[in-house]
Amino acid sequence: MPKKIIAGNWKQNGNLKSSVTLTKGTISALARMKCKHEVIIFPPSVYLIPIQKLVSKKIKLGSQNVSAYDDGAFTGEISASMLKDLKVNYCLVGHSERRHIINETERALSGKVTRLFENNIRIIYCIGETLEEYKGRKTKTILRNQINSLIKQNKGNLKKHPKNLTLAYEPVWAIGTGLVPSMSELSDIFSFIRSTLNKVDSCYSSIKILYGGSVTPDNAAELMKTNHMDGLLVGGASLISKKFIDICSTI
Repeated sequence: MPKKIIAGNWKQNGNLKSSVTLTKGTISALARMKCKHEVIIFPPSVYLIPIQKLVSKKIKLGSQNVSAYDDGAFTGEISASMLKDLKVNYCLVGHSERRHIINETERALSGKVTRLFENNIRIIYCIGETLEEYKGRKTKTILRNQINSLIKQNKGNLKKHPKNLTLAYEPVWAIGTGLVPSMSELSDIFSFIRSTLNKVDSCYSSIKILYGGSVTPDNAAELMKTNHMDGLLVGGASLISKKFIDICSTI
């Protein structure tokens, strides 16, 4: 089986003690199960330094966010070069909570992607539709627009380093709600995403596609039966070591 990606987004949760405990428990369990897939954890940024000291070759470290700007007078921001200095391997960009709560624009997201490419940090770029868009049958239009916007603004970097980009389809209405698209819907959407990438350029065939949205140990194996699905972006279940490991073990 080709190597899959299992990523855990901790969001704004935990404290230093619980984050360290969760990291140690995850690393220990992965070592016992001899997991051969790419496992990534995305802790809150204030805990990146202590957690970076714990992670090993068994696990990759990701940042939940990055600045769209280079180093400079941008109070409160964290630049891609700073993440590189911390040996961060991945960064999330475009998560629905950043798009719809923080109101980040496509232009801002594009700037973040550019900075990450410049610093050789791999990107997990989230795309997805709202419940209103889903009910209005606008899912494919939204996804096409989000993908095309990303590619248009970063065509040069993507042509050179397509493997540095991973897409994560996260329908906004499925995040933290317990709702999950049907298997037929997922199959159709993932085929559409793959087709959209291939139509732009054949070099994008190496871009992996993940699913995120109410992923649990009970549905992970079934979700992974979807054609063109290369892994999972896990939210709430990644905050409990046993649940996250159970998800890893089902794949």
